[in-house]
Amino acid sequence: MRAVSAPQAARICYDGGVFFRRPVPEGPRAEPWRAFAARLELRDASDRAERIRRWLDLEGAALDPVYLLRREGLPSVYVFDALRERRGPSGVVRQLRSYCLVRSDEVIARHAFRALPRQDKVLESLQASRSGAVRVELPRDTAFDGAVSVYAREVDGAAALLTTPVRGVLRRLLVERGLADANVVVGERHVVSSFASGEDASLTSLEQVLADTVSLVSLLPAVQRAHDELLPDDLLDLG
Repeated sequence: MRAVSAPQAARICYDGGVFFRRPVPEGPRAEPWRAFAARLELRDASDRAERIRRWLDLEGAALDPVYLLRREGLPSVYVFDALRERRGPSGVVRQLRSYCLVRSDEVIARHAFRALPRQDKVLESLQASRSGAVRVELPRDTAFDGAVSVYAREVDGAAALLTTPVRGVLRRLLVERGLADANVVVGERHVVSSFASGEDASLTSLEQVLADTVSLVSLLPAVQRAHDELLPDDLLDLG
């Protein structure tokens, strides 16, 4: 076997019986990422990149860097950049998104839903038909309903999860932060938030999204438990 130098060894990882080369962060975001990771005591999780790509169906995207936040009593939280490059007649188009992924061993929400800023009716129809979901109407909160679209297959179950605190976090993350192409996906044991980060070297927005995502993960299980314990007539009283 050919000898590997120390710098090369630092770039090679092992995952499930397969050796692969770990990308080395470059560009204007590299140093902010290192500072961000050091301040929040994040662990390098480059060896999870391929698994995350499969979890989130990010085929064709390069995930780099990938960090893991572990705290006692909290589920695993991954933060990372995903870069897609497309070549066309006008050259290479780069699309960079930042992600926050929370994976839990416990149930977060039994009714999956996707939330994003309100779109026009044509785009909303396309969004719904693509996923086989229906837009959840919330006439009791017209301000939220006019600013955020929530899509779900089980409309009543998802609507019951959208309590006042949950709606507040979703609106802050999706609308008030002013992020480009932001969206949130909630599943039974995971929550994913992402937005188009462009080439902005600042990670301030990602830190804010991380805080909002963790807030959702702390709120939703309690809402789900309360919903499971309620009688059908009591659901009308949820705020």
